[in-house]
Amino acid sequence: MTMPSQDTLLHKQPLWYYIKNNPRAFSLGMFFLLLTNVLDGIYPLIMKVAIDQIEQQASLSDLARTCLLFFAIMASLAATRLTWRIQFGKFHTFAAEHIRQKLFRHITSLGPNYFNKNPVGELMSLMTNDVQSFRQAIGPGMLILADGFIIMAVVLPIMASMSWSWTWKTLIFLPLVPLLIWKVMKLIHLHYKNQQDRFSELTGVAQETVGGIRVIKSFAQENHRTSLFNSVSSAFEKACNKVAQQDAYFIPVMEFGVASGSVILLFVAKDDLFTGAVSIGTFVAFHRYIQKMVWPMTALGMGFSFFQKGYASFDRIKEVLKTESDIQDTGKITIEKFESLEFRNVSFRHLASPHQILKNVSFKLRAGESLGIMGPVGAGKTTLLNLIVRLYPLEQGQILVNGHSIEDITVESLRRTFLLVPQEAYLFSESVFENVSFGLGEPATTDEVQRMTDIVDLSHEINQLPHKFESQLGERGVNLSGGQKQRLTIARGLIVRTPVLMLDDSLSAVDTKTEQAIESELSRTHTSMTRIIVAHRLSSLKNIDKLLILKDGVVEAWGSYQEVLKVSPTFQKIVQIQGEGAAHE
Repeated sequence: MTMPSQDTLLHKQPLWYYIKNNPRAFSLGMFFLLLTNVLDGIYPLIMKVAIDQIEQQASLSDLARTCLLFFAIMASLAATRLTWRIQFGKFHTFAAEHIRQKLFRHITSLGPNYFNKNPVGELMSLMTNDVQSFRQAIGPGMLILADGFIIMAVVLPIMASMSWSWTWKTLIFLPLVPLLIWKVMKLIHLHYKNQQDRFSELTGVAQETVGGIRVIKSFAQENHRTSLFNSVSSAFEKACNKVAQQDAYFIPVMEFGVASGSVILLFVAKDDLFTGAVSIGTFVAFHRYIQKMVWPMTALGMGFSFFQKGYASFDRIKEVLKTESDIQDTGKITIEKFESLEFRNVSFRHLASPHQILKNVSFKLRAGESLGIMGPVGAGKTTLLNLIVRLYPLEQGQILVNGHSIEDITVESLRRTFLLVPQEAYLFSESVFENVSFGLGEPATTDEVQRMTDIVDLSHEINQLPHKFESQLGERGVNLSGGQKQRLTIARGLIVRTPVLMLDDSLSAVDTKTEQAIESELSRTHTSMTRIIVAHRLSSLKNIDKLLILKDGVVEAWGSYQEVLKVSPTFQKIVQIQGEGAAHE
């Protein structure tokens, strides 16, 4: 697969990519940074003039003019410094926003196999900490380097013009500063990586604990999870302390450069001051320039360290961006009207698993028919539904829709035709109304949402909530019971008028009355809808046209109720346990 040229540039030269895509902010930022450093290099000279005027007892009007010039330069310096900060802020926050959105879009395009291999905490850390680290590299990191080089280009000539002898003598130890800073930042980076890893672990444990709080409480495992969290949190604390310990060397190294230059200046300047060869103003200005030269030396070490950390984070981001989805949306066909679904010798095994979940499954379902799928746990029922909507790549055999292979159909069209209500009831941290109308392309009416919740016998319970249908649900619907969540997801599926509705054991948590109401709704208003229902209860499969019995991934029986009952030992056992009248009561 050929990568677009823009993506190639991003992966190879991310800094240049964002400069090309946001040239105005970058150019203005660099221009005002240059102007700032020129003004910053001039003002010590104005200070020198003012001190010399005081020493020579110049007139008050001359001193006043110098002071006004000094004030004008400092005011201009404040304005230019404000401007470059604003412009550079726009530049690197634009980059962070772009890469964050690009990363998010790509991650949402990946299939379940990717998420099975990569912990959620690590992905959260990638979209937060690693993006932030990359932003600091092309923002503050690049800025620090540019600032350092510009200051050297401005200040060194001024110092040399004042006294070349003073310049080389006072700055002789300064080249040690970037080496020491580089060493310190390298140590910080080493421990920072460990800190990031510990943070990912902490995020993962915290997310699992909050998400599974009901299970934790039901098994009385609060103390165990607390101990686990404390252990991971303690490891994160130690990692943070290691980073802070290395960071503590930073300021002393910078002060070494200032202190050494200042001490040397006192020795080399004393004779010139005693003889009057230089003025006190020159001495003060030169000392100020020594202080300014420490920053460029420090900037070299800091800037390169920022780049090292940021580009290490970008390598992690790039690795994800280069990960291709195992579900390639290369189809060109759009489903206008559903006519048939056919499985031809379909076999499937999960990634890295030696065992096949489905083995040579074949059947055909026409529009308007209903299909019930039954079988023991692990028979491959859910996998079969997931293959229809291409959540997993098909390995062997063919799945045909209207006679076309599903690989030739666009993924969006396929998933708009086959609506899957999954076994796991997943709700979003939004209102009840928004969760029910989630799958609609246009806003739902209040009456529609109300009617769907009436069908699943949930309206009364919703009206007990503080804000009724506008009540916000907690994360994953944590403030609802398991049965309420499942009924809400069924309502979310019913409100979408899709050609094929697939319920993956979604009726397991509803009572017989609600089950009958759902069946009545489907029969009354969804007469042309094709239904595929995975169930363990015979009562969930009333008025079903065809039954598919799976056992160990193999089709044990296919046909009408009576046909399947004659040949399927698995179905015979289900009927024996649940009673023959369960499917016809």
